[in-house]
Amino acid sequence: MIHLRPAAAQEIQRLLQSSSHHHGLRIHLQPSDCAEWSYDLSPAQGVNPDDTTFQVGALQIVMAESMRPLLNDLTIDYAEDLMGGGFRFINPQARQTCGCGNAFSVTTTAATVEDCHAVAETAH
Repeated sequence: MIHLRPAAAQEIQRLLQSSSHHHGLRIHLQPSDCAEWSYDLSPAQGVNPDDTTFQVGALQIVMAESMRPLLNDLTIDYAEDLMGGGFRFINPQARQTCGCGNAFSVTTTAATVEDCHAVAETAH
């Protein structure tokens, strides 16, 4: 399950208003240069057969089922500071996080990592 703090939910709803014909928020992981994975949030333009969907408050969340183990209990927050606003990710699966705050690494079996890399390369 994904958790959204109120500030994140409000910002996501604001961003989704500018995108027509979406199916909610897609949470995706991409291979990263500074860590194993980086988070990608975008309007869900469709729901694939291998996706899982669920409601968090008023928002529908869409993600590939194969990414669920890496995103289980992820909390997304949003904060503004002197440098601007940005999403903050609190992921209990992360063993290391990058200084950018948008990338992380986990300790997983090679098969799980390879499966997720394959999904990341074809799903987005």
